[in-house]
Amino acid sequence: MKNLLRFSFFLLTAVLIFTASCNQYQQVVKSDDYYLKLAKAKEYYEKGLYYKAQPLFEELLSFFKGTNVMQDVLYYYAYCHYQTGEYLIASYHFKNFATTYPNDPRAEECLFMSAKCYYEVSPSYMLEQGYTHDCIDAAQLFANTYPNSTYLNDANKMVDEMRSKLEEKAFYSANLYYKMEKYKAARVAFQNLLRDYPDSPHAEYVMFLILKSDYLYAVNSVVSKQPERYETAINTYQNFTNKYNNSLYQSQAKNIYEASVKNLSKIKPNE
Repeated sequence: MKNLLRFSFFLLTAVLIFTASCNQYQQVVKSDDYYLKLAKAKEYYEKGLYYKAQPLFEELLSFFKGTNVMQDVLYYYAYCHYQTGEYLIASYHFKNFATTYPNDPRAEECLFMSAKCYYEVSPSYMLEQGYTHDCIDAAQLFANTYPNSTYLNDANKMVDEMRSKLEEKAFYSANLYYKMEKYKAARVAFQNLLRDYPDSPHAEYVMFLILKSDYLYAVNSVVSKQPERYETAINTYQNFTNKYNNSLYQSQAKNIYEASVKNLSKIKPNE
């Protein structure tokens, strides 16, 4: 019984504290003292109560517009959106701060954060990569604007990670064509990958898949188209061996080459 009474007392106390807190917040919201609202908004922010701070800062944007307090309001307002996971809105306001107040000491940080927000929403490589491209563009804008920034290393890491994701997306898409037996489309997609990412650590394997695509495209073509397509496969093999003469895929590549030569020799006498 005593434990039940003790629990009831603590529960009642918690409810009273919560109610008092809500009443105090409503008083701040309804107040006409905008400097009080600013002070309380910062207080809520520092306590991590972003859901309380954000509406206050939003209201203060209009009141302090054109004043020297506006920088503080916009700075905190952008971070409220960031802290609550509203990254796209946050990115907009961070960039707005950096471009509107380029001489403010926080402009550099805000321009970096505008890129980081896109980093936060960049999806899995299997999905559409618009935000990944946005992150790269924003990070490169930051690097060009602040080439000596302490954030530069982090910005470059974001770019590298986003480019790696785009490369992974390109391979995924090309390989999907290959698995669907759309060998011509696969070849084009694999070639585009090598063009866009010439230093890819997977370049050797990608070129081998181009060879396989060329061969299978020839095999599945009508007879009249096969000679030209087997010749393409043979040329691809020669390019592959010239570039990767000690390749792990050399044995398989040679088998494809020999099959292409054999099939071509069977067709040509009938031309």
